[in-house]
Amino acid sequence: MKRKVVIEINFNNYGMNPDRLTHKWLEERIGIFQRLTLRSLKKQSNQNFLAVVKLAGGCSEIVEEILGKYEPLPANVQFGTSSESKRRMEAYVQGARELYVARIDSDDLYHESFVQLLHDYKHKPGTVALVNTHGYTWDRVNGLMERSYHPCLSFYTFIYSVPDFLSGHRVEIPNGGGHRNVILLPHEILAGRNYVNVIHNANVSVKKLKKKELLSPKEMQQVLSQFMTPQ
Repeated sequence: MKRKVVIEINFNNYGMNPDRLTHKWLEERIGIFQRLTLRSLKKQSNQNFLAVVKLAGGCSEIVEEILGKYEPLPANVQFGTSSESKRRMEAYVQGARELYVARIDSDDLYHESFVQLLHDYKHKPGTVALVNTHGYTWDRVNGLMERSYHPCLSFYTFIYSVPDFLSGHRVEIPNGGGHRNVILLPHEILAGRNYVNVIHNANVSVKKLKKKELLSPKEMQQVLSQFMTPQ
């Protein structure tokens, strides 16, 4: 079965905060993306994927100007509006039978083997979502990291047949949506610690360490070396 993998990142296309359209906000968040998530995408051992970073309308020129200050993005990492991202995804899956759409926030990390895991995975008939329950939480502010577990954070993957996806079908999360309700869908749990949930000074949502399974500084650096390219 020919499978395509897309990593979907909602950058500023959701929310009512007017700051998300300003140059200052975009410059700060693109900097965070460059320092964190982009390095994770570049670290993937299998680069056979498309990452779409979805923008709100009306800020593409500002984003293009800010990105121009950095090294060019890899060809498989593309910023664009929701409609542009949709067209890119539809073009990318042509000729394939199956599509895995993984999501991640623009400041978090996936393990270097994650894309390869998705290409190799054999899900059961009827499964709609693949969920990562185990990972790490990294407090960059205080230089701490702990092993973490959550029934369903924002690290999950939806499964589509390509014909269904091209016809407009999208998975709907029950009970009004929300990451925690993904486990109400027919799902499977992926093995391993596949994500790093990052705490930094510009988090939109409140994240805190539980400080129950803290890693040593050496262990933390070993983990990060598996999730990001060197700076």
